[in-house]
Amino acid sequence: MKLQFFLLLTLIVGISSLTSAREAPQVELGSYDPWDSKVVETFENLLMQESGRVKPIYSYSRFTLLQFSGKTSLRFGTKDGETHELHYSEWMLDVLFRGNVAKALPVFVVDNSAAIVQIGVSPKEKRDRYSYDEIVSGRAKLAELSAQYGEKQRKHTESEKDPQYELDPIEGMILTLGRNISAFEFLVGQFSFARKGQLLVNENILPQEMVALAATLDPVAIIDKMPEMSIQQLGRAIQQPDNGDEDARMFTSALRLFFFYANSARGINLFPPQENDNEIWLSASDAMLEGLESKEARPWAVEQLRELQNVIEASTQGTETFSAALAAFSDSQRAKADARGEGEHSALEVHLYRGKYFSYALYLFVFGFIILATSWFSPASKFGRVMVLIASLLALAGLLLDISGITLRSIIRDRPPITNLYDTVIFITATAVLLGLIIEYFTRIGVGALIAIVSGMLGMFLSIKYEAKEATDTITQLVAVLDTNFWLATHVTIINIGYAAGLVSAIIGMLYLAARFVLNLVGKEAKDFVKLLTRMNYGVVCFCLFFSLVGTVLGGIWANYSWGRFWGWDPKENGALMICIWTLVILHGRMAGWIRDLGIHMNGIILGIIVTFSWWGVNNLGVGLHSYGFTEGVWNSLYKSWGVMGIFLLMGIWLYIDDRAKKTAKKAERNSKETDPQVNSA
Repeated sequence: MKLQFFLLLTLIVGISSLTSAREAPQVELGSYDPWDSKVVETFENLLMQESGRVKPIYSYSRFTLLQFSGKTSLRFGTKDGETHELHYSEWMLDVLFRGNVAKALPVFVVDNSAAIVQIGVSPKEKRDRYSYDEIVSGRAKLAELSAQYGEKQRKHTESEKDPQYELDPIEGMILTLGRNISAFEFLVGQFSFARKGQLLVNENILPQEMVALAATLDPVAIIDKMPEMSIQQLGRAIQQPDNGDEDARMFTSALRLFFFYANSARGINLFPPQENDNEIWLSASDAMLEGLESKEARPWAVEQLRELQNVIEASTQGTETFSAALAAFSDSQRAKADARGEGEHSALEVHLYRGKYFSYALYLFVFGFIILATSWFSPASKFGRVMVLIASLLALAGLLLDISGITLRSIIRDRPPITNLYDTVIFITATAVLLGLIIEYFTRIGVGALIAIVSGMLGMFLSIKYEAKEATDTITQLVAVLDTNFWLATHVTIINIGYAAGLVSAIIGMLYLAARFVLNLVGKEAKDFVKLLTRMNYGVVCFCLFFSLVGTVLGGIWANYSWGRFWGWDPKENGALMICIWTLVILHGRMAGWIRDLGIHMNGIILGIIVTFSWWGVNNLGVGLHSYGFTEGVWNSLYKSWGVMGIFLLMGIWLYIDDRAKKTAKKAERNSKETDPQVNSA
């Protein structure tokens, strides 16, 4: 017993030793002044609208940093020897209110230094993060190449992916970096209209007389003094040559500066609209242009801009002043949103992301796997049984965290659990883990625990990688075809339960083939164990058939309701049909005696391949009414997963050949005994 516990401790210490921290990159800042916790908390709960959804700026900050950096935190060292780690909300506070600090922080990830070399900037490590200040020397070249590669990407899309227009990896990195730098510049310059003369970015594109004018001009104050003017009229006015007298030139310069400020203030929609029937929130840019266009809207526009202007001015006047101004703006914004019935779940959304439910679930599944692995040192002993129990409890804890996260996301959206591809990942993971734990409850041999833990690890890892790769908000507005709670709660949920069962069947099949392969190599048999695996897989296939068939029929009814036809041979429909057909093939083949234990498990793996194709592949075909879940780069991942399952199928073929050879040898031995007279006489 002591030996087993020693091995367990050694494993845990060994895993921990692999997680050594990388040295924090140094930045050109003498020191860093952290934000007050009260300021951070108030800022996190500010509301904004993005892609039609009202949400806390906390979420926007998270996915913006994830898009730029590939991480949701920022670590760096300053010249005073201190090391700092910033949360994404703190980073966004720097971006919006301390732009010069934000420009010195290393947030832009570049996976290959060759991309940095091409824009004329000195590279660091092959894969590293750069600050805006480090890249700015190559900004002009970056803009040039980004425009060139953006046009190439457009041609690639319009030509239905003609290979001659496909971007190579370095070109793709440069295009992504260029877009991220532009987005960062918009963020840093977001509130330039409220900072007299402090333009922070792109000041070099303005004539000197406009830079001087910016030090004295209040763009909010001049709205009331300007004639009514649409955006088109403003565009024509600022293109007029400076041929008039000094007052006319000054007026034209003021219009140009106003346009510069309005253009810089796009993107962050902080203002609920005046009209209750208008669902689109406005940015500072929208408020400025709406006030310019209509004298009736000017009092409202000026009021909104003044509230924001007060916050910007207070940000330079000390923590207490800034905290009070930010809280006043938040309270005013919240009252307007509450009156419209918007943003009621924003605090819950902050709690969801702060809770890190899916990350902690992954940790529990990984730890559970380590514990379960120790049981293999002595599987039949009391120690082994205790380790299996502990691993099962850890899997259960991970499942509860996964379910908690799914539940919170459903409440935030007022929707059933699944509305997009990310939701399918965390839901299918929860279902597969639950199936594994149910199997473990009835069998008590550790296989169900292994299924649950492996499903949990793979599913949570996939959800985190998917979120990092897409770097966009995963709580999204529904596409039109999905905008119905009834069908989301029935067809979509049920069909995904079927997907989960199909994947569990593939996992059991791979366990069976791996076990048989190892047993054959060592010359042993475990007939009861492998028979039990077969019974498990048979039950899971039946479960998969039931939910896949019911889900497919419900999908046909929904299609008839939405599109006027029950079945249209759409790729997604075909994928669901393939799952149903293949499960029927397995069950009928078993009943007819065409396939036995080995055949069930090999066909279970093929079922897993079909499920992954139906789940991810058909969305990326770009055709059909279900092509609304495109994920770039998914084919490579699918090919890799199919390759892994293909290796297990090759094991199965080897086992089939070996079984046939053994049966042939036994038959020959029996025939030899029957025909040998000496044996018969004996």
